[in-house]
Amino acid sequence: MKFLRFFRERGGILKALDLWDWYESLEPKWQKRVKYYFSLKTIKNLNFPYKAKHFDSGEVQTAYTKRTFLGSLAQTALLERDFETAEWLYLQALNQEGTAYEEHLILNDLLLLYQKQKDFEKMEQIAKRDVELFPEYMEELKNRNNNQLPQIHSFELLVYLFERKGDIPSALECIKKMRDFGIPYPYEEEVLKRLLVK
Repeated sequence: MKFLRFFRERGGILKALDLWDWYESLEPKWQKRVKYYFSLKTIKNLNFPYKAKHFDSGEVQTAYTKRTFLGSLAQTALLERDFETAEWLYLQALNQEGTAYEEHLILNDLLLLYQKQKDFEKMEQIAKRDVELFPEYMEELKNRNNNQLPQIHSFELLVYLFERKGDIPSALECIKKMRDFGIPYPYEEEVLKRLLVK
């Protein structure tokens, strides 16, 4: 009977999201981590609708996309302060096809990760990428927010990072972009006061 196990159908959430080929192409170290954080999520997150066995077996329905699924596992790793795995999973999520809005959510989480690590260079890279992407996800963000734009972390963080480096023109340019797009920025007055003195 044992040999039958090798031929069982490849099911579970990996099948539902068409992630089997991706998963099987990973080094064993990363396969273990993906499976571990899926199992951990089934235990720790009461809203997560799956059991550990649903990772690779059974018929599973899912509202996740490839990106949002891998991003949710990355969040679990981040909560466990496993920054290496969290970063790797977020980057894997970004490599999957998906919408600009999904990309924005992942970039936002990556910013939090790099802030925890105080990695200013990576913070700037990711914030810039999100700011450049903004026109592509602006409408969806509005639709999900009662037709209004919320504050956007990457813009605010970029202003801070530019100011920190003494790049006042870029900081002012970023504030102007927020104003042009209609993105709320509650600290605008005090930041401008500070920047224009420098």
